[in-house]
Amino acid sequence: MSNHSRKILKVSFDDEKSLIEKISYKLIRDGFNSENTVVITVSTDYSSVIGQALRHLLTINGEICDGFGVDVPYPDETWDDKYIDELDSIMSIYGHKLQGKRVLLVEAGVIRGGNYTFLDKYLNARGVSDIYTVAMYENTSSVYKSNYIGEYYNNDKQDLTFWWETDNNHWK
Repeated sequence: MSNHSRKILKVSFDDEKSLIEKISYKLIRDGFNSENTVVITVSTDYSSVIGQALRHLLTINGEICDGFGVDVPYPDETWDDKYIDELDSIMSIYGHKLQGKRVLLVEAGVIRGGNYTFLDKYLNARGVSDIYTVAMYENTSSVYKSNYIGEYYNNDKQDLTFWWETDNNHWK
């Protein structure tokens, strides 16, 4: 957020809602629903809106899609023991839900792709291989290419900023 040499790409409430609907139509078209999918909201402080909405939009036969959230390192942090221990704890509670299901990793903004790269390897190492990824916004130079993208942007030129977001120390 706060690198002011780039133009602010302000994501309004209406933009967010529109992209969530766009992505949900694609997911439903491709057969994702609450009977066969678990939503993992990645970076809950930024992605909870889309994670919650998709869980409800993928409802089928009155059942809301199963899901949970994981916190990931900020850009000025790494996947250290603290984050890995927390992820291990989350997986010990919710990991059983992934068996026999499609795993849908969901992020509001994929900037560098490092968190998806790490989580993909982490889940594969634990026998989870039916993994799909959603990015409401994905940086064109992200090292990880998501399966479902609402919109692309260029992080070198644009500073992705959501309507609900406030400046914080991790983005300095």
